[in-house]
Amino acid sequence: QPGLSFTLTGHPRDDLNVHWRVNSVAHKGSQFTSLQEEAAGVNQSTRYEQTAQLVPGRTEWRPPPLDKPRVDGPHMATVVGPPGEEIYCDEWGRVKVSFPWDRESNNDEFSSCWVRVSQGWAGGSWGAMAIPRIGQDVVIQYVNGDPDQPMITGRTYCGNQLPPYDLPDHKTRMTIKSQTHKGDGFNELRFEDELGRQEVFIHAEKDQNNVVKHNETTFVGNDRSERVDHNETISIGDHRTEDVGKNETISIGANRRVTIGANKTETIALAKALTIGAGYQVSVGAAMNTTVGLSQSEQVGIHKFVIVGNRFNITAGDELSITVGKASLVMKSDGTVLINGSNFDFSATGPVQINGKDVDIN
Repeated sequence: QPGLSFTLTGHPRDDLNVHWRVNSVAHKGSQFTSLQEEAAGVNQSTRYEQTAQLVPGRTEWRPPPLDKPRVDGPHMATVVGPPGEEIYCDEWGRVKVSFPWDRESNNDEFSSCWVRVSQGWAGGSWGAMAIPRIGQDVVIQYVNGDPDQPMITGRTYCGNQLPPYDLPDHKTRMTIKSQTHKGDGFNELRFEDELGRQEVFIHAEKDQNNVVKHNETTFVGNDRSERVDHNETISIGDHRTEDVGKNETISIGANRRVTIGANKTETIALAKALTIGAGYQVSVGAAMNTTVGLSQSEQVGIHKFVIVGNRFNITAGDELSITVGKASLVMKSDGTVLINGSNFDFSATGPVQINGKDVDIN
């Protein structure tokens, strides 16, 4: 019997009459009784052979270790974790799984060891990261077939884990779509490749932040629509240039304020119309010049007041007229001054002097 020892005696070779330990025993037997007809009278008796492998009893011997079991091919498993959790992992992104053939699994964090997850790109604090979530079906493979080194190499859809879009209706779509942790909603980057409907779709369930450390160029071949339901803030460190090929319409529901730290230049090739429903106020800290190439008309519905702190000069090239009702004052470039009115009252608290070549008072 393997493992037992004995002392051999009576062997012709004295050097073999020592203490021995049995390592293995092989038994072999054959019986040809049932084959007598086929043997055609050949004398074949029942045989038995025993072969034993021995080592000297004083020799230290250990049996060779058994080969470690190997696992060939992929296995399917389900990601599991503690009750109430949707994502359960450690600091290396490993997860726990439960195999369908594991009858003792409770589908919790004790169902397996931590299992590594293969990612699309992995580096030192950079790369791709997508942690399998509880309930997802995953593909398990083993490094060199070692059952102690499982690794998740893929994820699959199944009957209770369907693709994000109905297939084959949307077979031309490629998407990266997430699910809000412990809530409703999703983030998504989607590509549509159907001819005539090509689209890149981006959906942010809450915030979207873009960081460009150098230049950004955006080209739109046709139309562009932008809608902001609340506030928008734009801050530009240096210059801004805006070029509109045809028309521009700006509609502001309430107030608008424009502050310019230095100068403003506005050039309009044709006409400009300004309509103000209520008040209009212009405040100029220094000088103000208005130049009109042709005519200028000003109409005031009720009152107009002009207050000048020092001098007020009006110069007309040909004629200056002031008309109020039936009264008028006309001054011409040749020096003629015409004053017309139904009544003329002149009062002075001091002297009155009238000088002229001819003075005709009728």
